[in-house]
Amino acid sequence: MIVLCTRIVQMCIAKSTFRMHNKDGAIAPASIYASVWVIPAMTQDSEAESPNPYGIMERLADLHVHSLASDGALTPFQIVEAAFRKGLAAVAIADHDTTLGIDEAIGAGNQFGVEVVPAIEISAIHGDRTEVHVLGYFIDHRSPVLQEALEVLQIARWERGRRMVERLNEAGVRVSFDRVAQIAAGGAIGRPHVARALCEVGAASSMDSAFGKFLQEGGVGYVPRHKVSPHEAIGMIKASGGVACCAHPVKLKNEALLVEMVEMGLRAIEVYHPDHSPATSRYYRRFAEKRGLIITGGSDAHCFPNDIRPGIGDIAVHYEAVEELRNASALGPASNEDKPSFPRTRESTFVMDDD
Repeated sequence: MIVLCTRIVQMCIAKSTFRMHNKDGAIAPASIYASVWVIPAMTQDSEAESPNPYGIMERLADLHVHSLASDGALTPFQIVEAAFRKGLAAVAIADHDTTLGIDEAIGAGNQFGVEVVPAIEISAIHGDRTEVHVLGYFIDHRSPVLQEALEVLQIARWERGRRMVERLNEAGVRVSFDRVAQIAAGGAIGRPHVARALCEVGAASSMDSAFGKFLQEGGVGYVPRHKVSPHEAIGMIKASGGVACCAHPVKLKNEALLVEMVEMGLRAIEVYHPDHSPATSRYYRRFAEKRGLIITGGSDAHCFPNDIRPGIGDIAVHYEAVEELRNASALGPASNEDKPSFPRTRESTFVMDDD
C-alpha cells in the first residue's frame, strides 16, 4: 500500500515568486508555499495507484512541458509519472519542433491514469528579430503533412548544432558534436544540448553560464536558427487538426502581432507562465476574453538538475481548458465514453500562478 504524506515546499526561487490564486484571482494565505503529495518513485512495471483517491485537489493540467525528445531532461514516461505524483489530471508534452515523445507519453498516461494532450511548440520568427513560439494542442502527431514540415526543421536544427560546435572549436573550446548528438538522444538538437556538453568539458560551470559565455546572441557559439513564420506555424498546427496557441506572449512585446496572429487562426493564448507576473496574466486574460480565445497555462518545465525554474505542475490551469482545446480541435467534443476517467475531485481549489 502506498503511504501518502505531505510536505511543505517553497515554490519561489530566483526571479519568479509563485502564488496560489483561487478561481476569482484572490491570493491565498502563505502564498509562496503549497502542500504537495509525496509518494514512492515508481518504475515502468509499477501498478499505478492515484495519489489523489479522495478528491483532495481539483482536476488541474500543466499544458507546457518539455521532454528529452527536445531540450528537456526527463523522458516522456518520467514526465507523466511526475504529473501523476503531483496529482494532475492532464499534462501536455510540448516539445520544440518535434512530436517524438508523444507516443511514449500516451502509453505512460494509460498506465498512470493521466491524460496526455498531444502537443508541440513550433519556433517561428516575425520580421527580422521577433521570435514567436506557437503551441499546438490536440494535434494529429502522425499527420504526414505535419511530419514533412517538421523534418525540415529537424534537419535545420542538426546543421545548426554542427555549426555551433564548429564555431566553438574555432574559438578554442574543445567540445564534440558527437557528444552533443548523444545528449540530444535522437531528439531535436538545441542550445541546451550544446550547453550541457560545454559543462561536461569544464568550459562552463552551469547551463546559465554556458549560455551567457558562449551561446546567447553575440557569443562565439551562437548561430541563428532556421524558423518558419508565425503564419506558417499556425498553418502547420491547423493542418494537423490542432489548436494554435501563443506561448508566453509577454516575450513578444508586440500586441499588434498578437492581434494579427488571431486573424491568422490563433485560437488560444498562454495566460499563465513563469515569465508572467500576476499583472501580466491579468492583462492577457482580458485580451483573451475580449477576443474569445481559450486561456491556457503551464510550467514550461525542462526539469534540469538544480533547475530553479518551476517544475511539472507548479503552474497549472483547470481541466476545463483541456476540454475547450479538445472541443476546438478536429477531434471535437468527446462523448462520455471517450472521455478519460480520473478520480473525482472537489469543486474549488487553488491554481498555481507566478509573481
